[in-house]
Amino acid sequence: MTERYWIGGFYVDVSRNQITHNKQVQTLPPKALEVLTYLAKHKGEVVSQEDLLNYVWKETVVSPNTLQRCIAQLRKAFGDSGKAQGFIKTHAKKGYSLEADIRWQETDATHAALQGPDVNACDSTPPSFEKEDEEARHRTHKTTKNKLKFKLTLILIILSLSLLLYGAWVNETPLSQTSADRLHITDIRLLTSTDDRELASAYSPDGKFIVFQRFPEVMCQSHLWAKHIDTQQEFQLTQSLGSYGSLAFSPDGNTLSFIKENDCSAPVEQKTCYHLQTLDFAKALTAPQSPHTLMECKSSKIKNPVWIDDDIIALLQKTQGRWRLIRYAISQNDSAPLYEVANGSIVSFDFAARDNTLALTTVHEKGILHIEKLSINGELLSSAPIDYQGVIPPYHYIYPNMLPEQDHLVFSTGKQLFTIDFEGNIHRISMPLTDAIGTPLFHPFEKKMLAIKGHYDSDIVAVPLDQFARHDRQLNAHVNTSTAKTNNVGYHTIVRSMKEENRAKYQPNGSLIAYSSEGDGTSQVWITDTQTQNATLPFSGKPFSQFPTNTYVRDVLWAEDGRSILINASSQLKQLYLGEIEHDFDIDQEFARDQVIERGIELGFPVRNLFDWDSKQQTALANILHQGVLTFVSIDLSTGAFTRLSDKAVTRAVKTDSGTLIFTDAEGRFWQVGNIENTPITALEHQGSNRHFIAKGDTLYGINDEFQLWRYTLPSGAFELLGQLPDTVDYITDVNDEAILLTLRIAARKDVVELSIK
Repeated sequence: MTERYWIGGFYVDVSRNQITHNKQVQTLPPKALEVLTYLAKHKGEVVSQEDLLNYVWKETVVSPNTLQRCIAQLRKAFGDSGKAQGFIKTHAKKGYSLEADIRWQETDATHAALQGPDVNACDSTPPSFEKEDEEARHRTHKTTKNKLKFKLTLILIILSLSLLLYGAWVNETPLSQTSADRLHITDIRLLTSTDDRELASAYSPDGKFIVFQRFPEVMCQSHLWAKHIDTQQEFQLTQSLGSYGSLAFSPDGNTLSFIKENDCSAPVEQKTCYHLQTLDFAKALTAPQSPHTLMECKSSKIKNPVWIDDDIIALLQKTQGRWRLIRYAISQNDSAPLYEVANGSIVSFDFAARDNTLALTTVHEKGILHIEKLSINGELLSSAPIDYQGVIPPYHYIYPNMLPEQDHLVFSTGKQLFTIDFEGNIHRISMPLTDAIGTPLFHPFEKKMLAIKGHYDSDIVAVPLDQFARHDRQLNAHVNTSTAKTNNVGYHTIVRSMKEENRAKYQPNGSLIAYSSEGDGTSQVWITDTQTQNATLPFSGKPFSQFPTNTYVRDVLWAEDGRSILINASSQLKQLYLGEIEHDFDIDQEFARDQVIERGIELGFPVRNLFDWDSKQQTALANILHQGVLTFVSIDLSTGAFTRLSDKAVTRAVKTDSGTLIFTDAEGRFWQVGNIENTPITALEHQGSNRHFIAKGDTLYGINDEFQLWRYTLPSGAFELLGQLPDTVDYITDVNDEAILLTLRIAARKDVVELSIK
C-alpha cells in the first residue's frame, strides 16, 4: 500500500493513520484510509461499492453501512459536508469517485523506518518535497560496488519491511491477534448461585470482597450484599430494599457508593428522583446499614458514580436529553460539569487510576459512536470513531471497562466479550462459554474479572376479552387505583420456551403472531399460528429472521395487509416479506414455501423505539437519536426525512384507527396530540407505567404501577379497571377483537461469576 501522498492541500500518512492540513492532524481508522487510497489510485473514476468492499474487506463480510461510515469519516476529515462533495463524490447507485489533485510521495518506507519520523509529535507539518529534491542534487556519487551493495541492502530491507507491513495489514481486521486480542478465558467460577438474581458486581480495592445486588424472586428491588471470596461468607449491607444502580468503592475501600432511585413527591420533569448515596463498608459488614445521601436530583438523572480520589466522585448527569460528565466534591458538597459532547451525548465512562485518565464512549451527530480519552480535568486527549467492521451492529452502545496496565478496554454485547483500543479498533476475546455474559469488570491487580452470567425466560400469554363485563367497572377520573379492589385476570400461554419471548403482535386479518425470541440463542423474529399453536410454522424450528449474533430485536410491527413485518433490529429498520413481493399472492401458499425476503431501510440515524408504522404511506412514529438526544418524530421511510412531534421526552406512543396520536412522557402522563397544542388526558392520571400501553380502534389498554389492567375509551372518556394482573407481567404488547397479548416473566436467573484470564 502507498504510504504517503497529497490530496489537494491535505497530506495523507497511511503508516500513521493520519491526515494533516494546516498543521492540524486528524487520526482516522485504518480501513477508512484504505478506502481513500483505493479511490486515490482510481482518481476521477467511479468506483463501485462492491469493488471497495472486496478490496478493503477482502475476506470479511460487512454491510454497505460500514463503507458509508468510512466515506462519512473521510468527508469530515476534509471538511466536506457531503452535500457540496468537494472531494469524494457520490454517484447514485454506482459508487464513489475522488475528485481532487493527487501527488504521490515516492520516498520509500525504509527511509522512515531507518531515519525516524519526518516530523516531531508537536508539529505534524508534512515534509517539504522541495528540500528533498535539493538534497538529492548534492548527493555524493558512490562507486559501482558501493551502489550494488547499497541496492542489495535496500532490497533486503524493503522485503523485510514489506513482510512486516503485510502482516500488519492482515491483522487490521477487528479479530486480529493483537496483544489485547490474545486475551482468552481459561476458567469460570461461580461466586453466587441462588434462586435469586445477582447483578451489578464489583471488587473491593483489596480484591478480598465482591459487592452485588440481590433481587428476591422476581422483584424489581434489591438489597446490596457483599461476599468474601476466600471464606465465601456473605453479608447483607442494606436495611431496606431499593432500586440501586452500579456500585463503586472509594480508593481506600472504606466507602461504597451508588445511585438509588425513589419516587418523587413533587417532580419537575420526571417520575423518579435520583440520590447519590454511600455506605460505610466496614460497619455494613457487621450489620445492615441505612445509606447516607450526598446529593439528590429531582429534575435530572444521574448514574454510574466512579471515585477519582477520596474526595471526588465522577458521574453522569442527564439534562435536556443529553448525558454529560460531572464531578462531585464530597467535602464541599458541590458538583460541577467536567465534560460534554457538542450535539451529542456520553454513553459510558471508566477511570484508569494508573495514569489519571478517563475513558469514555460518546455518541456524536447521526448516532456515530466514539471512544475518547480525557484527563481528570476534562481535557480531551484523543477521540476516534469506533470501527464496528460488521462484527457488531453500527449503532450498538458500548459500555467498556479499563484493562489493568493496558491501554485497552473490555466490553460485552451480552453475547460475546471484546476489547477496544483508543483508535476505535475492536477485537474479540476467546471465551469457552455458551451462556450470555455481560458487564465485565477487572480485578484490581490479578488476571481475573467479574461478570454476570445467566438467562432470562419470558412467555407470551393471551388475556381473553370476553371475561370483562362492563357493569360496575366504570370509574371516575380521579379514582385511587392503589386501593381499588379488582378480580384476578385470567390468561393462557400461547408461546412458551426456556428463553425470552416478547413484543408479540397479531397479524391483521390473519391467525399469525410475530414476536421476538432467543429460542436459537440469538435475538430473532419468530412466527406462530394462534389457531394451531404451531410455533415452528413453517420453518421447522428456524426463526423467521436471520440477524447476526450481536443483533437485538427491539420492536416488531405488521404491515396493514399482513404480508410483511417492520423490525427495529439494533436501531436499524428491516422489512421482512412473507413470500414474493413482485406480484399479488395468496399469503398462506407463499408463506408455506418458506421464502423470506429482507429489505434494509437506510435512514442515516439510529431508531431507538419504533412505535407505529403506516405501511401504505410508508411513514413511522419513532424515537430517534438526533444530535445525542432521544427525539420523538414521524419518519418518511422512503426518503429518511423526519418531523419532530414533541418537545417532551416520549416513552411510548400509539395511533388510533381514527388517526389520534397518544403518547406518554417521562412522568408517565398521557397526552393527546392536537393541531394547536397537546392536551393531557386527566382521566389517565397515575395510570402510566413502564409496561407500555396499546390501542384498538379508539380504545386504549394499559397496566398501571399496581399491575392493574385498565381500558379507556377516547370518544366517551370512559375509564375502567378490568382486573388484577400478576406482578410478573413485563409488557402489554397488542390486542385484537378477542384477546390482549402480554409478556409474562417466568424466570430471571443471573449469577456473579469470576473469569480467569490468560
